[in-house]
Amino acid sequence: RHQRRDIRGGAGRRAAKGACGAPRTGVMVRRPIDHGPKARLRAGRSRRGSCSLTVLTPGQTPLRRRRAAVRLVLAALIAGSFALPAVATPRILVDAETGAVLYAEDAAASWHPASLTKMMTAHLALTAIEAGRASLDTPVVMSALAASQPPSKLGLKVGEQLRLEDALRIMLVHSTNDLAVAIAETLGGGSEDRFVQAMNAEAVRLRMDATYFVNANGLHDERQVTTARDMAVLAISIQRGHPRYLDMFNAPAVTVDGKRLKNTNPLIGKYPGIDGMKTGYVCASGFNLVATAARGGRHLVAVVFGAPSGKARGDQAAALLDNGFAGLKPTAQLGDFFRPFPVRAMDLRKFACGKALD
Repeated sequence: RHQRRDIRGGAGRRAAKGACGAPRTGVMVRRPIDHGPKARLRAGRSRRGSCSLTVLTPGQTPLRRRRAAVRLVLAALIAGSFALPAVATPRILVDAETGAVLYAEDAAASWHPASLTKMMTAHLALTAIEAGRASLDTPVVMSALAASQPPSKLGLKVGEQLRLEDALRIMLVHSTNDLAVAIAETLGGGSEDRFVQAMNAEAVRLRMDATYFVNANGLHDERQVTTARDMAVLAISIQRGHPRYLDMFNAPAVTVDGKRLKNTNPLIGKYPGIDGMKTGYVCASGFNLVATAARGGRHLVAVVFGAPSGKARGDQAAALLDNGFAGLKPTAQLGDFFRPFPVRAMDLRKFACGKALD
């Protein structure tokens, strides 16, 4: 017999209320107050020697100097952590409404997505729900293959099940590898491979032509690659295509059988205006993050690959977003960073191994 788990979001079955609007019952979503556009940031040093950021009001320096300041901030945030190879790690900042690129560094470089892969898994699941091929109540049953996945995982036993909505929320908040495979099998007619074929077909449709998926959860495979530009495209597609379900990407925690599972995204509930999306880490990729935020009528997407720690990826994404909201002007369009096919990605295993998966 299938066993059902009690799965609650946030603080349980109480729905969040207020001007931000109440999400569906079961998930408490805290949204920080929008404090308005932030000033640009300048790197400095705190008493403890860690990197601090000094706020400067917009317009104090020309745009060219502000872009240079972004590079200085990111360099300072990376300094002092594990030694990266002599190559810049990719990042991009995009206006989600126009597709204009506000900042880019190696945005077309091939990289391992790690658990950012789960963004595509969620995108296809939400597409199936909206097309009527599945529902929020579709049962997701844990198979032997799904249950065998390494952490991070929920740890359901073979045959146990939960609703598709709950599986998606837990996967996106706690980056659970077992649920990603179970979702893929559920929507792929019992086959993760068939679902992965659909993931790659959708990547082609979205013109994410430098992206190739091998599995649904992002566990390392040298063939599984993407670019910062392609992940920005996917983030924008999710925002535009699934506005009803964006709270799934922004919940600070979910509670399963009385255990609170926190979101792996360090900006959720802390960065002003944050509204998603997803973290990723395997040894080969370092710490990845796609972060989206809205302030003052603007919606930005920041992608950071290969950060030296979970905290660093949050700090680097926040620095990009702050400078974007402070007035960075477009330098290019997403199409300018188009790569027509996947290529072998940088491997950071000798630099990044030993850190917990998330």
